[in-house]
Amino acid sequence: MILSGSSMWSPLGSTIAFGLVGSMFFTLVVIPVLYVIIHKRGTRPSPSSAPTPVAAAALLAIICGVAAHAQTRTLTLDEAVSLATQHNSAVKIAGQRVNELDARIREARASYFPSLVNDSSAVHISNQQRIEIPQGALGVYPQTGPLPGSAVSLAQGNSNFLLSTTTLSQPITHYFKTHAEVTAARADAAGARADACHTTDEIAFKVKELFYAILTTERRRDAIDAQIRAVELRTVETRNAVDTGVALEMKAAEVRAQIAQAQHARGQLQDAVADMKLEVADLTGLPLDTDFDLAAPDAAASDSVPTTTGAVQVALARNPEIEAAGRQIEKARAGESAARAEYIPEVGTFVQYIHENGAPFVSPNNGAVGLNLKWTVFEFGKRRGQVSERQAQVAQAEENLVQVRRRVQVDVEKAVRKLNRAETALDSAKQLLASVTEARRVTSDRVEAGTANQSALLDAEAAISGAQADVLRAEYDRSVVAADLARVTGSL
Repeated sequence: MILSGSSMWSPLGSTIAFGLVGSMFFTLVVIPVLYVIIHKRGTRPSPSSAPTPVAAAALLAIICGVAAHAQTRTLTLDEAVSLATQHNSAVKIAGQRVNELDARIREARASYFPSLVNDSSAVHISNQQRIEIPQGALGVYPQTGPLPGSAVSLAQGNSNFLLSTTTLSQPITHYFKTHAEVTAARADAAGARADACHTTDEIAFKVKELFYAILTTERRRDAIDAQIRAVELRTVETRNAVDTGVALEMKAAEVRAQIAQAQHARGQLQDAVADMKLEVADLTGLPLDTDFDLAAPDAAASDSVPTTTGAVQVALARNPEIEAAGRQIEKARAGESAARAEYIPEVGTFVQYIHENGAPFVSPNNGAVGLNLKWTVFEFGKRRGQVSERQAQVAQAEENLVQVRRRVQVDVEKAVRKLNRAETALDSAKQLLASVTEARRVTSDRVEAGTANQSALLDAEAAISGAQADVLRAEYDRSVVAADLARVTGSL
């Protein structure tokens, strides 16, 4: 599980392994020793023997706590990038934005199909109209008498009734607007995917930049530690020279000042490392109090620097910002089509079922089939203004695409030049390392011959550490510039 390199199984395997080793250590060593100590102290009658179990328990708790916090997570570059692209909040928000716009496509496509709508109302009428038929209004007959025999009051329907209308409608000419809305929604979704890719690339690049910066800063801190050790040894040598009268006290004060300056510089580097680790934890979605060490990437042969023309062609074809700008043109053109479709009358068919149970002289169940027509004849130039507005949006989107393409081309050319300079800087750092390595060899020979002090050898070793830090920084600077070029070309 540890060797799998998985962001989930590897930490779990490390926790299980270290937990088993720690529990075995405490079970086989710590607890028996504490038991023997407590047992021996318990056989001696003394006033101080009573709190021994409590002290032992407290000691065991402290040791367990220290062991629990002593485990430090080792984070590789690939793992850090993988965590960032999966758990970073900005990446998650961009992914949810894509889901939102995908749902908007389904929402727009639904307008192609018929809609079934039911509208029901339960009504109570306080006053009803009635038909009054007086006595004998239909005549008086000798055999039967007056018709009707008494006054009759007929109610017009019921005071409580239900009206339910179910309509199945299918737009016809509205298809043109729907098509434009679907095209705009698809352009938005594609643009959101391009933005999500751009966000992922930016987060991955930021993680790599911080990762390399932490490693180089730690190496510089190690070089300063070597310098501090050399200066501390020189302090002893200077103090001996002052005591024998060979050097003045001012020389010792200068050495102490050098130590103070080096310690201050080391503290600044340590603070910078802590700040950058906090940023890495935030970008990767880890708890902010996570203690981790960074594993240096394996030194691999550097790829050849691409030509400016080739890099520009790749960037123009794959850069997510260019793709997003192109999608904005599609959206603007779809909006123009939708504005032009406002001139077309809205025609649709419908099938309707009506049910009522309270209206007089009306069947309780009725059906209807027909056409709907809605046509805005004149509206004082509103539709013409909408078309002009959308045409201006199309022109803006096209100009934005030109600007983005030019900006990407500029960034690519600058990144290629930076990569070339990083290559020369790496060669220079390697030559400097070879030079100080040779100087250290000469100094070692002089120390063995007794013509130089031991502090001179430590100074040479500190110079080697500094040169190694410069080589590492040059290698990492080249990696950062290469990652920046890959980000701009859309190949990260």
